[in-house]
Amino acid sequence: MKERLHPFQLSILIMMIQNGLVLYSLPQITAEYFGTNGWLSIIFIFVLVNINLMMIALIYKLGKGRSIFEIIEASVPKWLMVPIYLFIICVWIGIASMIMSEYIFIYKLMFLPAFPDSLLIILFTIISFQLLRGGIYKIAKATVVLFFFVELMIFLVFYLFPEFEFTRFTTFFFKGETDYFKGALHLYSAFLGIEVSILFFPMVEKKWTKALFIGNFISTVIYLIILFLSYGFFSFDQILNDKYPVMTLFEYTEVPFLTRAENLCFSVFAFKVLSTIVIYYWGAQQIFGNIIKSIKPDFWIFIILASGFILALAPDSVVDVEKWLMWLSNFAIGIAWALPSFVLCILFIQILIKRFNRETDHAK
Repeated sequence: MKERLHPFQLSILIMMIQNGLVLYSLPQITAEYFGTNGWLSIIFIFVLVNINLMMIALIYKLGKGRSIFEIIEASVPKWLMVPIYLFIICVWIGIASMIMSEYIFIYKLMFLPAFPDSLLIILFTIISFQLLRGGIYKIAKATVVLFFFVELMIFLVFYLFPEFEFTRFTTFFFKGETDYFKGALHLYSAFLGIEVSILFFPMVEKKWTKALFIGNFISTVIYLIILFLSYGFFSFDQILNDKYPVMTLFEYTEVPFLTRAENLCFSVFAFKVLSTIVIYYWGAQQIFGNIIKSIKPDFWIFIILASGFILALAPDSVVDVEKWLMWLSNFAIGIAWALPSFVLCILFIQILIKRFNRETDHAK
């Protein structure tokens, strides 16, 4: 019997594959683009992401568990889809490599300025290779283990409660030099990664779609806790002028058994970054495998990892990485909405054609 992904595994996988690296600058982003009490904006993005997930769940239900490749290629010739598939592959490999590169640049900036970038990129690439060779089931199992390392760090913020003051919150909502659209794109990028779940259909147990919403809800709760605490710990101006407020937040964490909490937290956060990178690489591998089925999966792994390695070496600074990530994230958001919309349109057409044929046969 073929192994299936359990809903519990999927809930954790969904939470872990979301681009959580944005978390470290999330308070600054909400303050800059949404103004005072900008932390509330995450709720609106949460609703948008849930609508996106509902589209994926609807595809699974209407398609009766068929893969999106079966659904699409039942109505659209594969040769016509190849350019679209290649575009998605390029965006996913690009965003994975830039997330890796951004983490490495921030890590070096904060802790190891003289450490060579290439060594850290090689380390991420080797671990990614081992996980990708195991397939989605081993990736999911490994992610569950990594989850407990990463999420234990959230409990450190409770040591900051003595310094938390409600007086730092303003009575004004979304006031200041705001740019809601640009801010929404930045915030949505914190939830990216879930769009790859559209490839999970043949690999999951029945009634798995709840796991999508549970995983997304866990991420949102974590984001809200960090945002709320940041707005009560710093003044609004401090948040605006600090590139990584969450890093500063952990610097103030005083734990009897731990010094330099920010070092530990950011180092452990590499597990979450790794989960995001691997799932994007895995998604690219699945699409490559569908384009040319005669080639072994390991071949695509080498192509993907080599491409990711080269791309990760391309930027010279964290500023360059952020520019690349901005464009790639916007493309990824477009894919997250356009691909499910396209598949739903095809499904509705297929359903209408089947109904028409059934009625025609009945009339005869």
